[in-house]
Amino acid sequence: MNKFKLFLPFLAATAMLVLLLPGCNKDATTGFVQLNFDHNVAGQDVAFNDTWYPCAAGHKFSVTRLKYYLSNFTLHQSDGTQYPTGIVQYCDLELPESETLLLKDIPNGEYTALSFIIGLDAATNVDGGLPNTTTNINMEWPIPGDQGYHYMKFEGRYDSLGTGVIKNYNLHFGATGGNQNFVEVTLPLNSLKMNGDDWNINLAMDLNEWLQNPNTYDFETFGSMIMTNQEAQQTLKENGATVFSVTSVERQ
Repeated sequence: MNKFKLFLPFLAATAMLVLLLPGCNKDATTGFVQLNFDHNVAGQDVAFNDTWYPCAAGHKFSVTRLKYYLSNFTLHQSDGTQYPTGIVQYCDLELPESETLLLKDIPNGEYTALSFIIGLDAATNVDGGLPNTTTNINMEWPIPGDQGYHYMKFEGRYDSLGTGVIKNYNLHFGATGGNQNFVEVTLPLNSLKMNGDDWNINLAMDLNEWLQNPNTYDFETFGSMIMTNQEAQQTLKENGATVFSVTSVERQ
């Protein structure tokens, strides 16, 4: 009996060790990064249909649709190492589940920047370049002679110079006439130090930036059908560089 009593502490210690083993075996060399996408117009939340926003060209505009692709997400470490993911993300303002993206198995390290493409690169932006889902089919670029997909459908109505004359606009952004037009974005991070843990990167798209920086985009000048208008596409490409910003970087 005495020997058994002496053996009890050993059994308890062994049991505790067994319980702790799964935690010890957990891979602590990688973590997850969740990207969260928010949308606003000059800091105001986007409300469909009935909210009117001023723009640089002097019109007031509403938003009825916003759908777009982001791709080629890459995290950059402070020593220059890059971690590309190869992910294509479809975002739709009417689908809240499309406004988050989980980047898995990110190696430990200090990450100082996030880069991605608004739209699709040339290798992906071809007919059949994306899975044949209803969503992707509905985003196909219909212009004869061109291939691939809409990078963005940003649609709504505008009050022409505040006169009460209401017209439609369709910012259908994509590749045309051999011009790829995708937007390369690189955003600095506030020193994300991955150490086997998980992080959130919160991003915001300001729709107003599509219309004003560095170029004033005028609905009246370009009209409602711009898919073959490279001047309009180039304006959107140049303005697209500033539409996204990082609002916060947080450990989960």
